[in-house]
Amino acid sequence: MERNNIKKLALYIICIIFIFIIFFNITIPKGKIQFNHDSEDVEINSQFDPITFIKSVEGDKNNIKIQSNVNKDVLGKYDIKYILDKDEYTLTVNVVDTKAPEFDIQDLHSEVGVNVQPEEFVKNIKDQTKTTVRYKESYSFDKAGEQKITIIVSDEANNETEKEALLTLVDDKEKPILEGVKDIRASIGTKINYLSGIIAKDNLDPNPKVEVDSSQVDNKKIGNYQIVYIVTDRCGNKNKYKQKVNIVKDKVIVKVPQSKEKIVYLTFDDGPSENTKKILDILDRYDAKATFFVTGNGKKYNHLIKEAHDKGHTIALHTYSHNYKKVYSSLKAYFDDLNKVGNMVKNIIGYVPKYIRFPGGSSNTISRKYCKGIMSKLVVEVQKRGYQFYDWNGDTTDASGNSVAVSKLIKNATVYKSKNIMILAHDTKAKSTTVDALPKIIEYYKKKGYKFKGIDDSTFTPHHGVNN
Repeated sequence: MERNNIKKLALYIICIIFIFIIFFNITIPKGKIQFNHDSEDVEINSQFDPITFIKSVEGDKNNIKIQSNVNKDVLGKYDIKYILDKDEYTLTVNVVDTKAPEFDIQDLHSEVGVNVQPEEFVKNIKDQTKTTVRYKESYSFDKAGEQKITIIVSDEANNETEKEALLTLVDDKEKPILEGVKDIRASIGTKINYLSGIIAKDNLDPNPKVEVDSSQVDNKKIGNYQIVYIVTDRCGNKNKYKQKVNIVKDKVIVKVPQSKEKIVYLTFDDGPSENTKKILDILDRYDAKATFFVTGNGKKYNHLIKEAHDKGHTIALHTYSHNYKKVYSSLKAYFDDLNKVGNMVKNIIGYVPKYIRFPGGSSNTISRKYCKGIMSKLVVEVQKRGYQFYDWNGDTTDASGNSVAVSKLIKNATVYKSKNIMILAHDTKAKSTTVDALPKIIEYYKKKGYKFKGIDDSTFTPHHGVNN
């Protein structure tokens, strides 16, 4: 009997203790801030509010001070400190990436034996972290035909996306070609860039190799020489081109009369500008060459001078400042300004062009305001110094104002019937309608059988009558 009472008492005590523990855990707070979870995951590069991680708080949430070292742009673990009434609470935040990369896949044609890289199949990759591209398995590229290729793009969090492409391998026997190859005329002592304006193309190789054998050229001695271009694709197919190099004494570029060939010389003054690239794209589309009379007023776009030159267009000079008051104040002022733009262009394409255009043309009258008779002197002096100036015998009339109607520009530019037509146009931000009119102008003259060329030493030389 006594033993049973002892057992009942022990059981009673145990129950009391258990109830006390439960009551203690319920009624005694563990802290003033309680979190939703022991840690939080946030997606990389996403916005988050640390307050939203709090489940409950004893007091006013607005009194909580937060110290965060979370870099939401980098995967990893970080701590956020919450401070309330001198008590600190720490929550771990994991910056994670749960989204697989997105990308576009493209089928490819390549040559037998070329080690095609997986990156060549992929474009427009989108992901929040750095990605790597690989093949799902090993592939052989030594046999002609079609094969399916599986490409995997992985990110730093090991998320992966795989897509399938078709690879067609052919036994390539087609030779690459060179465009822009032409005879070269250079002044004695001039450093020659033989690859200027040269473009290598191939049916499959995007970057054929071009070599130049200029060992026979002595640029310190007047004479006629020969150079050899060799263009090779990655399959070893080769093509050879022989061209002449004429080293001459630096002399005046003679005034040339009109030829019997139907030629349009499109000329653009005042660039480069934000419109230059659009002009170049249009010229490419129609396989047309042009001449750019450049200034120093668009240095932000000077890289387009190099692009135009490399595409085979002619770069010419139009003074650095294009400031009438400055350039026409004296002969010295004019040539100081001309030398400045010449040196600018030399740093871009490697030499100083000898083709120039006077601001306002040689017939301008505004120069009278600054120096009487200066144009009569300049037209003689520039030629003594080895330059040749070019006016025009065709005009878009885009100098008459900004945003001249496209239809008006086309109409004005297409009324000329000479064998050789040098058309004046402008390349500035304000001349967007000139860009819009350009395709129709080119199409009109092409239908009439005209070719579009850039100025060279054999170009007809329009000179206006001097009025000062």
